[in-house]
Amino acid sequence: MTRWRMRVPFVAVAAALVAIALAGTAGSGANRVVLGRAGLLRGGTGWGTAAPATIFNGGDPSGRAFRLRWSGWGTPVAYAHGLTWVFRRQGGYYEAPGAIELRASRIGKCVAGGPPAYTRLAARVATHPGGPLGRWFAWGGWTTICRRPG
Repeated sequence: MTRWRMRVPFVAVAAALVAIALAGTAGSGANRVVLGRAGLLRGGTGWGTAAPATIFNGGDPSGRAFRLRWSGWGTPVAYAHGLTWVFRRQGGYYEAPGAIELRASRIGKCVAGGPPAYTRLAARVATHPGGPLGRWFAWGGWTTICRRPG
């Protein structure tokens, strides 16, 4: 085997190892985009984390979105599909959850020196379990998910 042929497998393996190492660090640490500010709300869940499977305001059932599956996380706009509890027009909630779609946008900083974060969150919710999604609205009516509302 010639010297050149012996180097090809070595170079290919080395390149693959470098690619794996870089992939392992991409999106980790301080450069990993998170959803809003950690500790945003007392009793809240998912805030300040990357691509959370559940977010919760710590209040009523409609403030919980769960089984979230994100696409485009770390890009300028990320979307999630999942479930939430839907208000009944007559009051209370349906017995089964309905669909929710989330849109995280406006990457910035919630805390100086903190990780990059999506600072806006919009949602649209099914009108009833199995029903169509309604119009987009700001999650919680908030203009930012970096500060406590009110």
